[in-house]
This record gives sequence, structure tokens and C-alpha cells, in this order.
Amino acid sequence: MFRSELIFHTSTATCRSLVLTALLIFCISSQSHAETHTQASTGQELDATTEAKLQAATGNLTNIQKAIEVKQEQIHELRAKLKKPEDATEKQELELKITRIKNDITSLQVSFEHIALGGINHSILNEQPEKPINWQDEIEQISRPLLSSLKELTARPRQIDSLRRDIERLEAQLKVIDKALESIHFFKTLALPAMAASPVNQLLIDWKQRREDTQRKLEISQFKLDNLATKADNWQTSAGELISGFIQGRGLTLLLAVIVGLLIWLLFTNLLRLYWRWKYQTKRGTDITRAPLLYYGYRFTTATIIIFAVLTVFYVRGDVLLLTLALIALAGAALALRQTLPRYAAEIRLLLGVGPVRENERLILDGIPFKVDSLSVFTILRNPLLDGFVRLPLHVMDGYVSRPSRKETWFPSQPGDFVLLPSGSLARVIRQTIELVEVSVLDSLVQISTKDYIGQNVRNLSRDGFGILCSFGVDYLYQPICLDIVPGKFKQAIIKRLEEAELKDDTNDIMVEFNSAGASSLDYRIYMVLNGKAAKAYYRAQRLVAQACVDTCNQEGWIIPFTQITVHSGDTGNNNATPEQHIHAR
Repeated sequence: MFRSELIFHTSTATCRSLVLTALLIFCISSQSHAETHTQASTGQELDATTEAKLQAATGNLTNIQKAIEVKQEQIHELRAKLKKPEDATEKQELELKITRIKNDITSLQVSFEHIALGGINHSILNEQPEKPINWQDEIEQISRPLLSSLKELTARPRQIDSLRRDIERLEAQLKVIDKALESIHFFKTLALPAMAASPVNQLLIDWKQRREDTQRKLEISQFKLDNLATKADNWQTSAGELISGFIQGRGLTLLLAVIVGLLIWLLFTNLLRLYWRWKYQTKRGTDITRAPLLYYGYRFTTATIIIFAVLTVFYVRGDVLLLTLALIALAGAALALRQTLPRYAAEIRLLLGVGPVRENERLILDGIPFKVDSLSVFTILRNPLLDGFVRLPLHVMDGYVSRPSRKETWFPSQPGDFVLLPSGSLARVIRQTIELVEVSVLDSLVQISTKDYIGQNVRNLSRDGFGILCSFGVDYLYQPICLDIVPGKFKQAIIKRLEEAELKDDTNDIMVEFNSAGASSLDYRIYMVLNGKAAKAYYRAQRLVAQACVDTCNQEGWIIPFTQITVHSGDTGNNNATPEQHIHAR
């Protein structure tokens, strides 16, 4: 796919198998070189132990050949007996003996060839009949080099184990044969009649022959086991030559494959840099934020060409095992990609700009607005008014939806602003991050999570200014002047008070209007609009308005009323009505 994570994910998924493959290659190469070296050293130098073993092998060959001749004579004798008129049961027994002796001769001939040929495995010389081709056979043909190498790698341990089991079985047979011979000798010492003595003598001859055959088989198996042990000792003493053989064989092939892969990677990297300089007239390296699709396409193409080049090296070198292992690794990577392919398809849509999230658009993450700064291997989300950024994997972005952002506010405040919290506290913003907002309330530092801060709908006094609404009342005695003189006096006093407090320049508008006739006073509505510079004087401005109104009443001699309560009381039990009592509380 068109991203570095896809390319290197496949190689990571097969990393363990490649390591095991390298170890397997080394062991196989070492074993084959060990056998070659053993044969060469055997032909050049013959020490005393080797000469002794050769003499023993020569003696075994002679004994085997003598045993074959003896058994052939036995077959001639048995066939001569078959020509004599005898009953069917005896003929059947003779035929069974001839068959058993023929099998023994065949086994002796195989052992003779095995010793004479140095213990080679000549099963590979047998021609296999052609079979119909189907897909299962094709897979078997592809995996056969690997299986053959594994079989060859474990051939010596399996042979040694098989020979040891044969030796144990033959030794057990010898014990049984010895017991049988003891029994026959015991009966032979007795004075048996001629009718019984003849079969006993024949049994003695047969069981002696069987013991010689079993003993011979035991010696042959022991000789094979000693031969394999000698090869193992020689293999352990030639570690340096084994490593040399591996380096000259599969080691050289692997080195060539690595060199070819590096050369192709360097070539394509330099070509991409040249294209970047020609396209953008800059000496900068590849910038993944500029053209991620181009960059991922380059990496995918490079990886594909490197894979084909490595396979070509294995093919030209004729190393079927490495080629098979490489194909198996690629097949495993393809199976791994089959499960993650939908995710990579979604990521490609994001990189092409046709997915649900696009660059430079607005996105809401955990209730906080963010700007999609870049869509790449890791997506970068930033808020222009918050410190820090969010880095998310590309595949996560498929679960979000972004939209174009116009003239919208990214955050309710910024450091230095004065805000009014829902509790009524005036706070100054100290710092804003994507996690916390630090504010100063009554000279104390308070931390609020960014998500909760947005959810509180705080009132920002510094951004576009703010308004202050106050109420004030005078006595009904001034009803004749309540609509013209009183509002003007209040407004002049407020302006003067603000000027003394150096807030006049920050005041945009002042409105004093008669609001309503209350129960005990004539109420006025005072509304002021101040700009953001006066945000820190939010509560002070309210106090200045109250001070200005009270000062005006003092100067003009106006009475500031308070609530009047009229209480009506009467005695319902008296037929004569009591006078109404008015209690005026001031």
C-alpha cells in the first residue's frame, strides 16, 4: 500500500521467520560442507583409527560375501530336497525357508553395497514415475526443497536413533537365540533315540546359522553407528571450514541480495531528492506533509522493486532453498495484509483527500475544536489558541468528520483575557493548553479541564467588550422631574465618576432611562457599554455607578426611598368593624 507503515509492517510480521530461516540456511550449508570436507580429508589423510576401521570394513565385506555364498548353497540344497517326492506340508516349509534365506541374501547384498559405497544414500538415484499435475502437487514441488533440506538436516540424528534401536533389538534377539541353543545342547546331551536326535541336530544347525546371521547384522549396525559418530566428530572439529563454506555458498548469495537491495534504495532515494529540488526549487529532503501520496507511492514502488531484485539474485544464483523461503515469507506477508487491507484502503482515501477528514478543516475531538494541520502517518491536530498538539495514527481519523472552517472562534478566550465564570467570579486567563486552562481567581491559581471550560459557557469580557446593567430608584416626591432632569443628572454624575477612575476612554456608551414606577420608588435602568480594556474593572464599574447615583442624590437633596409595607388588620369576631390601621415602616 501507499504508506511506510504498510511496507515495514509486512517485514516486521516476517522478521522472526527470516531469523529462523537464516539459522536454518547456516545449518544446512554447514552440514553439506561438513560431509564434503569429511570425504576429502578421508581421502588425503589416513590415521591409525581410520586404517583400523577400514580393516574392519574389509573384514565385514569378506564375512558378508562368505555368508552370501553359504546361503546360496543352502538354497541349492533346499531346492534339491523339493525335487524329491514329499508331502505338501514339508514342501511348504521348504519354500518358506528358501524365501527367508533369499530375503537374508538380499539384506546382505544391500549391506555389502552400503559398506563398499561408504554409506551413501542412493535412493535419490531411483527414477520417479511421472504423476498428473495439480495444484497440490505444485505446492508440494515448491515446498519440496525446504522439506528436503529439513530432512537432510535431521538425517544423521534419525539414522543414529534408528541404528541404536536396531542394535538393541538384535542384542535382545541374540539373548533369545542363546537360550534356545542352551536348550538344544541340553537335549543333545541326553540319550535320545535316533528318531528324535536327527531333528534336534537339524535344529542346532538352523539356530547356529540364525545366531551367526543376527551377530553379523549386529556388527554391521554397530559399524554404521561408529561411522556416523566419526562423521559427527569431524564436523565438530571443522567449524572454521564450515563457516567458510557457508560464506562461499548461501552467505555470498545473501550478501549479494543485500547489496543489490541497498543499491536500489540509494538510487531511488537520490532520484526522489532530485525530483524534489526540480519541483519545489529547494534543497530540502522529502517532506511528507507536502505530498504524502507521492512519498508513499515512492516507498511502495521502491520496496516492490527491491523484492523482485532479491528474488532475481536467488534465481540467478540457483539457490532454490532461499528462493522458496522468500516466496513463503511473501505469502505470509500477503495473508497478513488480507486482514488489514480495509484499514489501509481507508487510509488511502484520507491521503487522497476524499475521506471524511481533510487538511485545514475543523474537527471536534473530545468536545474541543481542532484544525487538521496535516494528514500523514500520524495526523497532527492543532488549536490556534491552545498550547500543544494532538498526534493520532492515520487509521483513527476514519472515525471522525471534519468541515470547512470560516470566521469561527477556535476557543472562548486566550491568555490575558478576563472572563466571568458561571459562579459569578471574575477570572484572568493565565495559560491555555489542550488539556487544562489555568485562571487566576481572587489572586489564586485555579485549573479547569479544557473540555469543562468550554462547557461552562464562560463570558469573555476582554474580547469584544461588555455591558453593565444597574438599577436605582428615587422617591415619588420627584415625579415631576423624573423623566428629564433626574436621568440627565445621573448620567453626568456617572461620566464624571468614570473620568475620575480613568475609565471614560474605555466607555463606549451610557444609557440612563426611566424604567418603571415601583411599589415605593421611581426606578431607573442604567446600562453602560465598555470595551475589553476595562474588563478587569467589571465589578468596580458597577460600584462607580452606584456611587455616582448616591452622590447625585446627596447633592440635589433627593430622598432615596426604601420599601414601604402596609399591614391591614381587623377583628372578624366583632360585629362592629374596627378602623383600618396603617402601619408605615420606613
